Amino acid sequence: MSDLSKLGKILIVLAIITGSVTFVQAEEVNLKILAPWEAAGRVFRVGPELLQFLGTFEGIMYIEDGKGELDAAVFICPATQEINLANGQTLAHGRCMITGSDGHSVFADFTCKGVVGACEGKFKITGGEGPFEGIQGSSDMSIRSALGAMAVDAKSGSVIQAAEGLAIWPNLKYTLPSK
Repeated sequence: MSDLSKLGKILIVLAIITGSVTFVQAEEVNLKILAPWEAAGRVFRVGPELLQFLGTFEGIMYIEDGKGELDAAVFICPATQEINLANGQTLAHGRCMITGSDGHSVFADFTCKGVVGACEGKFKITGGEGPFEGIQGSSDMSIRSALGAMAVDAKSGSVIQAAEGLAIWPNLKYTLPSK
């Protein structure tokens, strides 16, 4: 299978890893991505019933190309998450850099809301560099975590070093302009 044919089936950020992409035909690609992550940061009490997490989420995105093969790209997302202790509601926002071994990156934003341990929202690709300049795309996203439960038990200013979870992008669609 040629590099261009593969690229049509996998997420552009994963093609970054190969370092062999020099151009891409404009076509929409639709993928499902799973990403285990770890969080590090601090939790602060910012109101009578409100906690705020400031930190980073980082991990590896895994994408199945339809033939059982898995490819991966590294991501880091500085983010904030608010947790309402009275009703268990949570709201999060972050920006992400997704990078392959050749150093080219794709950038994205996300927002989600939900309850402690489960956050549903939107993920939007905002740009890229090098061969990924002009990339556009978006997906629904679902984040599962123990971070909220850990934060509820934490004291103000507590350091979070071992929170883990899973992010899912069930319908990531992206395009690149023709070159």
